[in-house]
Amino acid sequence: MKKIKINAFTYFFIISACLTGMFKECLILMLIIFIHELGHVLAIKYFNYPIKSIDFLPFGGITKIEKDLNSSINADLIISVSGVLCQLVLYIIIAFFYYHKILDNSFYQLFCKYNFSILFFNLLPIIPLDGSIFLKSILEKHFSFWQSQILTIIFSFFFLLVFLYFNYFYALNNYLIICFLFYKIWIYIKELKYVENRFLLERYLHDYKYSKVKIINNIKGIQKQKKHYFQIKDKLIKEKDVLKAYFQSK
Repeated sequence: MKKIKINAFTYFFIISACLTGMFKECLILMLIIFIHELGHVLAIKYFNYPIKSIDFLPFGGITKIEKDLNSSINADLIISVSGVLCQLVLYIIIAFFYYHKILDNSFYQLFCKYNFSILFFNLLPIIPLDGSIFLKSILEKHFSFWQSQILTIIFSFFFLLVFLYFNYFYALNNYLIICFLFYKIWIYIKELKYVENRFLLERYLHDYKYSKVKIINNIKGIQKQKKHYFQIKDKLIKEKDVLKAYFQSK
């Protein structure tokens, strides 16, 4: 419970909803966000990753975990979609109650509107949304770690501009979300060099066991879940030897 953090804007949103007679809307939204984050937590616990914090925002949540950057790509894929999958399970449960006349039509329609809006929003490939983590994981299967980071940033900017275009005439809360996403992308870019160095340091310090081998000629060509040899002139040099020289030169 100490790791759960509720953002100040979330408190403001809940109080405003109660004062304006939108308690039902607020309740539905908070339920969906909670179930979404619960999906991530269950997947994270399955892979035994420690959870740093769970932040609840008015439009979603952010679950931060402690794990190596060289962790399993498939695990990252599963964690990224687990929230959306739990939303789909929640929809099936709510639909069951609705068709058995336990819930009324207004509640069901409102739930569907919010549930699929949040589901679609989280699938957008924009940092730090689940869609961007899913996209980056797919890219990491085919490109180097550095290339995957750059491509994720490019896709994030593109889809954020698309999102901005389609929300140009909409409510103020969408502009707040857009500002939040721009800020997160900027932080991501700012920390990119640190993340890259951490990725390389992990590979130097730990003995990861990979079955696939790849020959490269540049540190930025290092790819997740592959063992590398560097082609330097007519010699093949082990990855750890190159990384040792790289960090000693720092």
